[in-house]
Amino acid sequence: MNKPISWRIARAVSLTFVLASLGSAAIAQDAPEPTQLDAGTPAADPPGRVARLNYFDGSVTFEPAGGSDWAYAELNRPMTTGDQLWVDNGGRSELHIGSTALRLGSQTAVSIVNLDDQNAQIKLAQGTLESRVRELPAGQNYEVDTPNVALQANGPGIYRVDAAPDGSTTTVTVRDGTMTAYGDTGSVQLGAGQQITFSGTNLQQTANGSAPALDAFDDWAYTRDRAEDNSPSARYVSRDVPGYEDLDQNGSWEQAPDYGAVWVPRVAAGWAPYHQGHWAWVAPWGWTWVDDAPWGFAPFHYGRWAYWHNQWAWVPGPVVATAPPCYSPALVAFVGGDNGGWNVSLAIGATAAAGVAWLALGPGEPWRPAYHYSPGYYNRVNDTHITVVNNTVINNRITYMNRGAPGAVMGMPANQFVRGQDTRRYGQPLAATQVQRATFGAGAPSIAPVRESFGGALRPSNVRPPQAVAQRDVIATRTPPTPFAYRDTLAQHFAKSGGTVPGAGQPVVRTSPPASYLHAAGAANTPARPGAPSPAQAQAHAGGQPGFRVVQAEHRAPTPEAGQPARTPNAMTESARPGQPPTAQPGGARGPSEAQRPEQGSAASRDNGVPRPPSAMQQQGGRPGAEPNGQEPRGQAQQESQRAQQMQAQQEQQRNQQAQAQQEQQRSQQAQAQQEQQRAQQAQAQQEQQRNQQAQAQQEQQRAQQQRAQQEQQRSQQMQAQQEQQRAQQQRAQQEQQRAAAQHQQAEQQQRAAQAQAQQRQQAAEAQRRAQAPQPQREQPHPAPQQGRQEPQGNRGHDDQHG
Repeated sequence: MNKPISWRIARAVSLTFVLASLGSAAIAQDAPEPTQLDAGTPAADPPGRVARLNYFDGSVTFEPAGGSDWAYAELNRPMTTGDQLWVDNGGRSELHIGSTALRLGSQTAVSIVNLDDQNAQIKLAQGTLESRVRELPAGQNYEVDTPNVALQANGPGIYRVDAAPDGSTTTVTVRDGTMTAYGDTGSVQLGAGQQITFSGTNLQQTANGSAPALDAFDDWAYTRDRAEDNSPSARYVSRDVPGYEDLDQNGSWEQAPDYGAVWVPRVAAGWAPYHQGHWAWVAPWGWTWVDDAPWGFAPFHYGRWAYWHNQWAWVPGPVVATAPPCYSPALVAFVGGDNGGWNVSLAIGATAAAGVAWLALGPGEPWRPAYHYSPGYYNRVNDTHITVVNNTVINNRITYMNRGAPGAVMGMPANQFVRGQDTRRYGQPLAATQVQRATFGAGAPSIAPVRESFGGALRPSNVRPPQAVAQRDVIATRTPPTPFAYRDTLAQHFAKSGGTVPGAGQPVVRTSPPASYLHAAGAANTPARPGAPSPAQAQAHAGGQPGFRVVQAEHRAPTPEAGQPARTPNAMTESARPGQPPTAQPGGARGPSEAQRPEQGSAASRDNGVPRPPSAMQQQGGRPGAEPNGQEPRGQAQQESQRAQQMQAQQEQQRNQQAQAQQEQQRSQQAQAQQEQQRAQQAQAQQEQQRNQQAQAQQEQQRAQQQRAQQEQQRSQQMQAQQEQQRAQQQRAQQEQQRAAAQHQQAEQQQRAAQAQAQQRQQAAEAQRRAQAPQPQREQPHPAPQQGRQEPQGNRGHDDQHG
């Protein structure tokens, strides 16, 4: 087990983000041995598969098991027993459980009520759910529980279920495969191309006919199915690994001599695995990595990472058809490990605090879960990466090859780690020199979860299913177990070991459901008929969840389809058993053979397969067919012989029919395989032809672009030359015009100057001539005498005096 940790605040020793020394160097350490809860008991192991939310459009919200707050859904979060999903009006969503795809339509309420290695049980309270069951191995069950019927797939197929908003009806459409519907009064078989609408809980059929044409939702699901069918990544990764199809458009496959097929993502420079995302607590696995990349599920929960040719490459390992892949919460090694505890000191600025640091495991490096596990589980989760002999790991030395890769180690404060915060905001890659003396351990830090650990990175939302839908009861064939969130022994162990972070809050530990949950489960999980376990028994056995009306599928006789005879309760064929493919019948019929059909009007036909009550003679101790006096009837031996011969003939006929059906099935499978191979070859040829055509078209386009570019360049050069010539001509014309104007102006100036000089000479000559000419004398004119004028006396006196 992991050692208890003591989270202590350290003094600041640096102004940079550094990793404190953890004691003596340990470049390699011994591989840990598996711990066991119950030695050799696989029942103690957690499930080896989860559901992945890999697509949503519109408003889709999510409530994790044990929670009471809804939040907007996020890609790549693992989903398990007890998780709920709501697709609001106009939205769509897609989940994957192994190779099975679940498509959800608008206004759909879905809960995962049981998910382990054998069972996938889904509650559909309202809305549309289409399931593409690609494979259904023996021993596995896929069930959809609705308000009217419980539905179990009998094998691979395409099944659509529409639950009415008011819960009054459920419409089941089988496009491919066969499905069994269970209710209070029995069960009904549905075959390919059939659609039935059920009401109530007693298999009452309000409509029964052929499947309708595909609608927009079916077309969308069909398109996504084809994309999965044609995924190149399925050549290198098992289809049971959720998210394999997302690798196609986000990277490329290459061959590495040391690792085989590897996938190289298209990422920015400096990228490293487990650096962009956050940690969340998901019971029963504990600390789980949730990556931000749209393709970030398969490469972080399966396989290993290698720094190869100066780039990161994901190594999925070989595909083992007989062993389904086993889910892991995060395939990393944490700094510290068992030798020095998980506590490291991280200095950020002027403050040093407890921190956590980790790096991706490399090929051949085993991963050790932090929870209890059996040797068989340890082998499964490390399958194809280590060698195990007698349940003991013999890979003795672990070097952790990625510790020397650039930026491989990521660290962040423990306070932000436990709250589920984004590493891109609070984390910091550490240099190889900072961790060269640190020890590593392939497990998980022994830190108990707090309230934010379950959904710290989720955005709260008020979008959720109506209360009436959330509380709606459904029909089920088995009592769902209590979610792992209510029996979280790992969180309890960490909390008791002192795994707390100062300032992060109190640990949240749930080891049993609350009283309200148990009361609801006991009231709702009511057996539908006598003989089923009581609510107390069911609760004691598996815990149970509220809102389920349980019917026992193994005791139910299928109600006949339209036009088919009834079967007695003890005559259920293999086709009626959940998880088993239907027995082939001659001519492709889904019902019993003609030899098994009762004649029209017979007792079996009239009574619909229900046994008649005993007769009065039987009640008195007599035998049917005996004479009243107790003597044996005449010819009884002959009748017995005839019946034996008839039975032998019928058995022989049945064996012949079964052999013929098997041969037909084999021929059909061979023909189908040949057709698939031909289609694959044709598709490959078409792809090659398309690639060649595309390459040729690209070349033609490039040549056309080059020609256009050359023509544009020539036109540009010609226009430039013309412009230069025009500018030169304009300049010459302007210069000529300027010279002419200057000459004209100069001539005018010269002319004016000459005129001025001539005028000046003329004026000078005129002045000289005037100066030389004699001046004539002018005579003074005599005034004429004035007559008749008398001067005043005063004037005369004055004149006299003057004289």
